[in-house]
Amino acid sequence: MRKTPIILLLVVLTFGITFQSTSAVLAKSNKLSQGSPQSVGMDKEKLNEIDGIVQEAINNGTTPGAVVLVAKDNKIVKESAYGYAQKFDMGQLLDHPRKMNPKTIFDLASITKVMGTTQGIMKLVSEGKLAVDDKVSDYIPGFAQNGKGAVTIADLLTHTSGLTPWQPTYLHASNSTEVLDYINKLPLEYETGTDRRYSDFSFMTLGFVIEKVTGQRLDVYLETNIYKPLKMKNTMFTPPESLNKKIAATSWGNPFEYKMIDDPNFGYYVEEDADDFKGWRDYTLIGEVSDGNSYYANNGVAGHAGLFSTARDLAVLGQTMLNGGSYGKLKLYDDEVIDTFTQPQRYGQGYGWELYKEWYMGELHSDSAFGHTGFTGTQVIFDPSYNLQIIVLTNKQNNGQLESGSYPSTGSLSSEIATAVYESMDE
Repeated sequence: MRKTPIILLLVVLTFGITFQSTSAVLAKSNKLSQGSPQSVGMDKEKLNEIDGIVQEAINNGTTPGAVVLVAKDNKIVKESAYGYAQKFDMGQLLDHPRKMNPKTIFDLASITKVMGTTQGIMKLVSEGKLAVDDKVSDYIPGFAQNGKGAVTIADLLTHTSGLTPWQPTYLHASNSTEVLDYINKLPLEYETGTDRRYSDFSFMTLGFVIEKVTGQRLDVYLETNIYKPLKMKNTMFTPPESLNKKIAATSWGNPFEYKMIDDPNFGYYVEEDADDFKGWRDYTLIGEVSDGNSYYANNGVAGHAGLFSTARDLAVLGQTMLNGGSYGKLKLYDDEVIDTFTQPQRYGQGYGWELYKEWYMGELHSDSAFGHTGFTGTQVIFDPSYNLQIIVLTNKQNNGQLESGSYPSTGSLSSEIATAVYESMDE
């Protein structure tokens, strides 16, 4: 038997060790870590203007508090908390308001659509278990009723399905099985593909599709396959009461949705009487999803709303997308899938993701930026061209409603923050 020369053996061993070390470094380098603005070419003083921007929003009553996280090139360069996680209890100013901190957990509202449901769809597409051109009725046969047989996953993802934007399902259903039956029986409001009308029902349906494909409840699937592998320990549906002191308070019951049903000139016309529903909450919401269709009808787990998380956890998932689907040694998706989902598909809409939304992204973002907002006052912006993420989480509802019945918008707050971030990168 021929012996391997000692020198050759040493070269092979050395190469193997070097290769393994390089792989470990590369895996580690794509994770988030703390860094200074200067280390990623950002102007610290310009970035610090965010503090004044948020304080002004607190002073003028837009929101009682906020958490802002900015990360560039895998470095968290700003992670700051402002104001209060709870300032009011059913309109009563607290003697000792609870302070906001960077680890505060927020009701993300419609950010559930992209950091929850869309994540699940992207993973299933990456694994070949689903295709965006598939018909919804391939997975939920009952959905084909009333002219919906040709509606595809892509139609739902782009809000072009023809499904109604909103209806109070909890007036007709008390659990997710009944909700799905209600959706299956719905007629289309307009011809599929002829318009874009932002629809909670599209994403409720996508949540049910994920459950049919995986055989798991939506929350269980997302936790098992996305959040837990990424060690996103503060991301969940239906958080336990033991976490309430860590969760930002939101609305004083559901007065907004009551008015949507009760007032024919506010929101959507609903034939039913709001007082016929006996489940209205009459307490400040903490740890319970504000959205009624999620809470009352789906027990807090739905494809359009119900997810709770922190800015740091969201940044981990955001970085995973900016990395092309990888985080450390973990590979969640194919980068081609992320590219497809975050590019314009119909009416300037990506698959799940919003694009070109200056009202909360500002005017300086690149053409590749994508993001989303939530009704509770939450915004996420991801910009692959700069390996940049801007996360702005507020609990605006805890300040109460305006005289009109609506809540203040945090879009301009997010836009101003984004502008300061982009300006801090100017050479």
